[in-house]
Amino acid sequence: MTPPQDGGAPEPVPEDVRDHQPSAEAEARAERAGVDLARARSEDPETFRMLNAGEIARVSPELADDVAALVWSAFPERRIYRVPSGAHERLLAFPPLDAAAYQAFDDGAADLVAKDAYADAYAFFRTVRDIRGTRRELMLPTPPDAWQGDAALIGPFDSEEQARAWPEGRLSADLMSDPVPYRGRWFCDVFPNDEAWLAGGGAGGSPSAPAGRA
Repeated sequence: MTPPQDGGAPEPVPEDVRDHQPSAEAEARAERAGVDLARARSEDPETFRMLNAGEIARVSPELADDVAALVWSAFPERRIYRVPSGAHERLLAFPPLDAAAYQAFDDGAADLVAKDAYADAYAFFRTVRDIRGTRRELMLPTPPDAWQGDAALIGPFDSEEQARAWPEGRLSADLMSDPVPYRGRWFCDVFPNDEAWLAGGGAGGSPSAPAGRA
């Protein structure tokens, strides 16, 4: 129960928190944060929600407001959190999305990147599957002269040859690249060179090409 305020009766535990079963990932996250989930459930429901929130997508800062609005409109019954994470922003939801909710998000994200303003900027939406699991990206490509040495979709380039040649001498040993076509242009997809993936032990294979409704 939530501690009483000013000597009053304790507040009931919210239903969404009371019935939620933490995943192993959430339990590990709480342990790293030094939080007792059982105690947080009753005494600090909002901390419990944040520690149990599941990632919806990783989003470029320029797109984050519109994507957050899409998510809040699609899932009014969920708590939505925006978390800065380096060059992108992570959108999280509590309770985490189920398969049907992810499909609804996928449809909305594909519609969003098909809008003229985003299409002109080559905004892309894709699902990435690698040894770390599955994640969704709703991003803008990184211009070649702005690349900071991390995993990203680089471009656009005028030809496959340019996209294929661009990484030469640029990538560290822990990165790989592939040229990918998108909206009539070419891009260089830079992604982690995971030993387990190279050995065939990755979950789901390499990153997918950008997708959307053009």
